[in-house]
Amino acid sequence: MKKIISIFAGLALSAALLWFAFREADLGAILAVLAGVKTAPLALVVLTVTGELAVRGLKWSLLLAPAREVRPWDAARLETAALALNNLLPLRLGELARAAYGSELFNLHISTVLATILAEKALDLAALFALAGAAAAFGGFAFSLPGWRPALAVAAGLGLLFLASRRFAARSPRLKRTAQDLALGLKALRSPAAAAGVFALSLFQWLLNALNYYWLALAFGLSPAASLPRSVLLSFTGAAASSAPGMPGYFGSFELAVSAVLGSWGIARETALAYAAASHMLPYLVITAAGLFFIYNLGRSLGQVWARFAGLQTDMP
Repeated sequence: MKKIISIFAGLALSAALLWFAFREADLGAILAVLAGVKTAPLALVVLTVTGELAVRGLKWSLLLAPAREVRPWDAARLETAALALNNLLPLRLGELARAAYGSELFNLHISTVLATILAEKALDLAALFALAGAAAAFGGFAFSLPGWRPALAVAAGLGLLFLASRRFAARSPRLKRTAQDLALGLKALRSPAAAAGVFALSLFQWLLNALNYYWLALAFGLSPAASLPRSVLLSFTGAAASSAPGMPGYFGSFELAVSAVLGSWGIARETALAYAAASHMLPYLVITAAGLFFIYNLGRSLGQVWARFAGLQTDMP
């Protein structure tokens, strides 16, 4: 029952946000804007989305390296599969599936794999805030949260996690083993050079993500209103809007947030909504198609993933 309630709650919230975003909008005008889009920049979006997935795989393989040497290709296809699952299933089951299948495929304890995913997410968060702060400084617009503060908070959180795991590990052999597995997953960040390299990849990954918004701005004729620095802010906005755990594909929250930012820059509502829908759907389709291919290539199916992980996720506090 809890699982069903969670699913319907997420779908209802997504539907409500979509209605709120598109309420009183002129659908004919939105379709006219979409019909006038330049097609050449769209190919660049496909290219940069593919590049972003490759960088994600390389970054995760570096985080896994102290525990197990994993090919960037293997890391990339499993991470792409997880992103596709997040697009199709509620409750962010993709991350849980990535940890479990990564543990099986790479012959690692699941705590170690979870720690690498935690480290990856933390570095992504720090990179997003740092890029948004830098873009605001160079672009001449306001951004109220300077990048160094979230980055410092993330680093402090990882340090506290590591220290806490060591402090409580001595109380039982099982806790000690779990602490060792977690520490192994975070080991890549203990080397300043390795941590800097992984963080640089996070910055590059999110710069590629921002380029997607910039190419679409060119396709919609929104430049210079949506300049490259402002595209970084749109990337930040899209990532924040996609963080809700209950909604598969993050429909509604994404369109509402991105169109609101564009509207604040003086872009007409129908144009902003058309742009938001396109900037959501094009990467969504590329990632989902690639992820589904990898899921079935790994010998799994959506039904198997749902049956294995849905109950586990909804049982979590």
